[in-house]
Amino acid sequence: MAGGPMMRRLAFSTVVAVSLVACGGDSTGPTVNITGTFIGDYTATVDPGVIYQGVLQLTQNGSNVTGTLTTNAGRSANVSGSIAGSRLTATFTFTDGCTGSASTTADVTNNATRLTGNYTANDCVGSYTGGYLLIKQ
Repeated sequence: MAGGPMMRRLAFSTVVAVSLVACGGDSTGPTVNITGTFIGDYTATVDPGVIYQGVLQLTQNGSNVTGTLTTNAGRSANVSGSIAGSRLTATFTFTDGCTGSASTTADVTNNATRLTGNYTANDCVGSYTGGYLLIKQ
């Protein structure tokens, strides 16, 4: 019996399964919220072996993220970026005397309380890279 109840259930199950896979695999939208203050350590290849401390204050609206950065090295920056799934991509525009900018990608883990990432900077010191681990307060 073509098109009977068994065939309709199979077709419905296939549509539901395809829909779930399509939705579940989409990591383009925000799945975490990182609004808050993150404090922790970061390094820079221009000063090997030195560990600095930074305070990152973030506000998230949908997938857009903005905020500020201040450090114990006298650096300050405005932050602008986006979050997709559990990945933050952002640009730091330095507002201190050294100016310049940095780009970063960070993994958001531990229920959105931990940012672990790397950055590439270009400022008055030159071009350099570094890494960081920041914990939400």
